[in-house]
Amino acid sequence: MARTGIVLAQLGGPRDLQEVEPFVRAIFADPDLVPIPGGPPVSRFFGWLVAKLRGPIVRRNYRLIGGGSPILEITDAQARLLEDELRLRGHDVVVAVAMRYTRPDTYDAVRILRRAGVDRIVLLPLYPQYSTATTGSSAHELTRVMAELGFEVPLTTIEAWHDHPAYLEVQTRLVTEMLEAHREDADGAAVLFSAHGLPERIVAKGDPYPKQTEETVRLVVERLPFRVDGRIGYQSRTGPIAWIGPGTEDVLEDFAREGHDTVFMVAISFVSDHIETLYEVDMLFRDAAKKIGIVNYHRSEMMNDRPEVGPMLADIAEEYL
Repeated sequence: MARTGIVLAQLGGPRDLQEVEPFVRAIFADPDLVPIPGGPPVSRFFGWLVAKLRGPIVRRNYRLIGGGSPILEITDAQARLLEDELRLRGHDVVVAVAMRYTRPDTYDAVRILRRAGVDRIVLLPLYPQYSTATTGSSAHELTRVMAELGFEVPLTTIEAWHDHPAYLEVQTRLVTEMLEAHREDADGAAVLFSAHGLPERIVAKGDPYPKQTEETVRLVVERLPFRVDGRIGYQSRTGPIAWIGPGTEDVLEDFAREGHDTVFMVAISFVSDHIETLYEVDMLFRDAAKKIGIVNYHRSEMMNDRPEVGPMLADIAEEYL
């Protein structure tokens, strides 16, 4: 039986405060994520500049959530859940984690899979909705690293799974659990699906991320056992460039103006807790909501390392095995 290597791709995050500035620099120097004119030299300078300017603020935010991101520990757990489930189903697989902007990176993942003697590689990005800034960037990096290391095996990329039944089932379950815990406010509830922002310039080139995000939200709302008012907002919009909207804060203000004093938050484009959920959604947006009269603010749990994550990811990957 052929052995398949699965690269579980994720953005990454600093494990401690010392790694914050290099992490920010790497993100903003990536032309797939922040497309600015001038080529690699300009991108590298821009990344350095943003890291210097925003480093103190970002370090403060990470200090508020414990001094580092839990994303590596969570992704490692998800990798083990996926590997164990696929092996139970009879597949000979090895799963390696590749963070895009921190270690373990793509080089680490490829070296692990080469030592394991895999015959092919499947890239499974932990981004349900496709974007050139996330899945595209990870695929480009994996192709480049495999070529640099001379590892010539077939590569398949799972580009999106925003509408996969297994994913929708788990995501709907998380939202339902939140609503059922506050059943008295669930019918007709204001549900804000907050997704990571994306520069307008990327969308103008045909990036499908906003449409796929809208499709995910529509399909989840259809599956809920409650009638809700579900809307999308985009968060994490930084830097001197135009981003898609509306912003998450703007949607909160819309709900408040319409008389809602209870809002249910769903971090829809993420599958694990990290700075965007633990600081932005749990702290920044909660404070903003209280200031405009939203007194009840609830957030659904993330998938993290829940037992159903292994079967979900296995269902998504198995189609490509």
